[in-house]
Amino acid sequence: MRWALFLTFLLPAFLTVSSAKKPKQEKPPKQEKLATLYKNARTAMKNRGGQDAARDALLGALARPELKNKQKAKIYYTAALLEQSLNGVENQKAYLKQAYDTAKFFNKLCDMYGRLQLCDSVDLLPDARGKVKPHFRSRTHSLRMKHLRNMLSGGKFFLAKKNYAAAYPFFDNYCSLSADSSTTLWATVSAFMAENYAGTVKHADAAISYSDSTTAAVLQEYKVRSYGKLANDSAWLASLKDGVIKYPNHDWFFVQLSDWCYRQRRFDVERNLADRLIAQTGGKAIHYYAKSKSYLSEENYDESIACADSAIAIQPDFADAYYNKGIAYLNMAVIAQESSPKDVNHPDYFEEKQRVQELFRKARPCMEMVRKLQPETTERWASPLYRIYLNLNLGDEFSEIDKLLNGK
Repeated sequence: MRWALFLTFLLPAFLTVSSAKKPKQEKPPKQEKLATLYKNARTAMKNRGGQDAARDALLGALARPELKNKQKAKIYYTAALLEQSLNGVENQKAYLKQAYDTAKFFNKLCDMYGRLQLCDSVDLLPDARGKVKPHFRSRTHSLRMKHLRNMLSGGKFFLAKKNYAAAYPFFDNYCSLSADSSTTLWATVSAFMAENYAGTVKHADAAISYSDSTTAAVLQEYKVRSYGKLANDSAWLASLKDGVIKYPNHDWFFVQLSDWCYRQRRFDVERNLADRLIAQTGGKAIHYYAKSKSYLSEENYDESIACADSAIAIQPDFADAYYNKGIAYLNMAVIAQESSPKDVNHPDYFEEKQRVQELFRKARPCMEMVRKLQPETTERWASPLYRIYLNLNLGDEFSEIDKLLNGK
């Protein structure tokens, strides 16, 4: 009985220990030798099939820690040859007038260029002794040049479809191998339209050198905008100033630089800039308006009004110029009103009151013109007109503005 009881307790314990044994771990799959991977790649290219699998297997071998740079470069170069083979398959279909994928035909070339770039980047790394001994540079260059014309065609193909992001790499690669290439224009436009701002500034200067003044001004604008998106403030300001000097008739540059001067309160710089462009172009309304705005900010109301008048003489529907003029007269009226004698017995009382009234009367047509030209911008003209009508005792006009301001 005692032995039976002992075995009863021992048996579950034995089973517990047995069940706690760790399962056998599976051995990792054996890695194929590089020689085998290269052989598979050659077979795929010869048979014109299986290139994708052969390429992926080769690229997967890059993670092996024992590989040297020379071996990695060879892998990238062989992967490029496989991409070329895939391009050749689509090319043969086109030659035989069979259905083929045009986008794939071009994209395989772009992928090939990408593999070649990686090959060069590894091939040019120094060895253990610090020496650079490239093995593939001449081969990668020859392979690129062989397909250069098709790279240009690929860029045009995607550009025509307005697929700017896809078009850019083709033009970018083409330009890197064609030193005197007007294709930089397409590279710049494709990059900007794809919001690739680094690519835009990379090619903009070269594109400008091949363009007429009208196109060059637009490209310079792309360059300025791109530096802005890249938050490169110093380059943004330098390229903006360059645009003002080189393209005085492209008003965008002046407007942007004028606004920058205004924000920085560099009013003298803003006026000097305007005077320079007036001398170059004969003067535009926007130039005189900028001067008027800067004088208004400095509370030099007479000069602000004079410059606004010059702007209006050139552009009679310039609402902002009317606004500057109206605000200048209104501010002068308020200042004169506050400093004028309040005692009716004062000898200058009536004379000063007439002077104040005259300033309000001069402000009125300016602000009414702003309302006419920009009826939707109530916040600009409603309050000034309210004050003008109040001080001129214009009951009907005042009531109408009062209702407008109070939402009645």
